[in-house]
Amino acid sequence: MLELEGDDKAMARKIYLVNNALDEIGFTWFHVKCFVVAGYGYVADSLLGMAQSTVATYVNLQFNQTYPLSTQVLYIGLFSGCVFWGLSGDIIGRKLAFNLTLFLCAILSFLVGAMSSFPMYCFMLAISSFALGGNLAIDATVFLEFLPFNYQWLTTFFACWWSLGQAVGYGVAYAFVVPEKWHCTSADNCPSESNRGWRYVWYVDAGIVFFFAVIRLMLKLEETPKFLVTNNRDAECVEQLQAIAKKYNRTCSLTLEDLQACGEVKKNDFKMSDPKLKDFFSSSIKNSKALFSTKKMSINTLMLFMSWFGIGIAYPLWGTFLPVYIASKGGHTSADDAAGVYGDALLSTCLSFFGPVIGGLLILIPRVGRRGTLCIGGITSMIFFMAYTTVRTRPGALGFSTAAYICIYIYYGCLYGYTPECLPSYCRATGSGLAFVFNRIAGLIVPVIAYYAKPTTSVPIWVCASFIGLIGIGSLFFPFEPSRQRSV
Repeated sequence: MLELEGDDKAMARKIYLVNNALDEIGFTWFHVKCFVVAGYGYVADSLLGMAQSTVATYVNLQFNQTYPLSTQVLYIGLFSGCVFWGLSGDIIGRKLAFNLTLFLCAILSFLVGAMSSFPMYCFMLAISSFALGGNLAIDATVFLEFLPFNYQWLTTFFACWWSLGQAVGYGVAYAFVVPEKWHCTSADNCPSESNRGWRYVWYVDAGIVFFFAVIRLMLKLEETPKFLVTNNRDAECVEQLQAIAKKYNRTCSLTLEDLQACGEVKKNDFKMSDPKLKDFFSSSIKNSKALFSTKKMSINTLMLFMSWFGIGIAYPLWGTFLPVYIASKGGHTSADDAAGVYGDALLSTCLSFFGPVIGGLLILIPRVGRRGTLCIGGITSMIFFMAYTTVRTRPGALGFSTAAYICIYIYYGCLYGYTPECLPSYCRATGSGLAFVFNRIAGLIVPVIAYYAKPTTSVPIWVCASFIGLIGIGSLFFPFEPSRQRSV
């Protein structure tokens, strides 16, 4: 992964020294706390996205909507949030986005539940999802840049937090949407007082995220050491690493003189002491170009973008088309009431927790690594996705959906970890943010396809499943294997 260091020799030497220091300090309780509070961002992203998914039907009934506009608005907000927070994470710093985004999306999500008209609902949803959009790009980056090499595989476990967010989301929906007194069944008679459930979902989910935001501030996490050295803040970097070592009774031999002897890093043009929009844009362009600075980097970046776009299209479409196709063949795979539907979804989602765990263990096998784990996750997902088309009963659907969830989370979990690992620290947040942008673009397209397409044959389902298999096999051709080398 030496090509990721670029042509800035001073920065390459400093990152090498910081990595040595992190390895010397080793894994401490600080890293456990960091894993937990960084994981809150994944919970929030999953939880609030799930909130929109579970309440959309009842919001549309109340405001007499048929087209899934609010879901597209959600992804527009996530799209713009990924761009802004991703770019700013490499320019302004990780700390601001890490501490601010959860507070913003918690407060704004609470207001989403209070809106009395559909335009205002969409407006507040867009703003809250903008605040939410930076979590996936920043949180794994923050955790990774504090980790010693032997524990980098823990980034794959971040998808466990995503599973937790989905499970909590279904649980909250089960509690507040299922009761008949809190939801409508027809747009003809759906006043707000008879359709309060979707509002309670937003209020409770926003409260959970606000609680997470408070805990984050209590940890008082500072800038990551790799961000500091790439911006010539060597003294702060050494002070921070020495403080962690001292608190947990570890050794850290890195000194300020060691870093200064490496020379000056070619820092970005943006200065917090004199912030200018022009400098922000020029630094953003510089960091974006760095993702394509060499042939290997270009291949890696494009493959990341295609992987996130592909999984963002194929997986949701498969889940959308499948029930329609099975019903057209006379199958009855869903429960007859909302309680059964949410109960089945909650069970499958809880068990999907094992996907990232399996993925993390597979990574530790030397001949498998990140690329092999991505391949295994993609191929096994394809197998269960295709086999699911034979299901005609509810127990069968529950079993296959659980297996499919586990397999797809093996892929997702590894891709979540691989994305920041295979990017250099000076443009890591930018690259991660832009990769997630392609996933959000896919999220914008899916509702349109699902709205107009009415599959009566298995062809669209097989195409979606095959596509997941193909991007899984394609993972073998990623140019970097982070399991054998330290992230830079």
